[in-house]
Amino acid sequence: MKLTIPSNQINQTIIILMRRAGYTYIRDRHTGRDSYVRRLNSTHYPRFHCYIFEQGGQTTFNLHLDQRRTRYEGVKAHAGEYDGALVTEELDRLETIIQQQSAQSDMFGDHSFTKVVQKKKKSWWPF
Repeated sequence: MKLTIPSNQINQTIIILMRRAGYTYIRDRHTGRDSYVRRLNSTHYPRFHCYIFEQGGQTTFNLHLDQRRTRYEGVKAHAGEYDGALVTEELDRLETIIQQQSAQSDMFGDHSFTKVVQKKKKSWWPF
């Protein structure tokens, strides 16, 4: 399934956005394509797999669910779900995260705030 939104609604880098959504960056060593995965348990599969494309002021999130690894050497096909309840729910969750970060950015403008805590200097006098 795909989600396409205007790129100006994303006010942070894709890497940070996807990390906040629980995804990990991966690079396919065979094809050289960048993507993001989110595991559903402690094993590698099943996992959500998302490719992100930016073109013409639009960002497209192409999401599917990898059920298992490919079984045969040289075969790219795998047991993946490209639509369904789980994929739809995950795409809705991603859209909500994007909207929340956009709303937070609008609230504070384009300023980034950092909290600075100054420690009280200790005197060298023992009392």
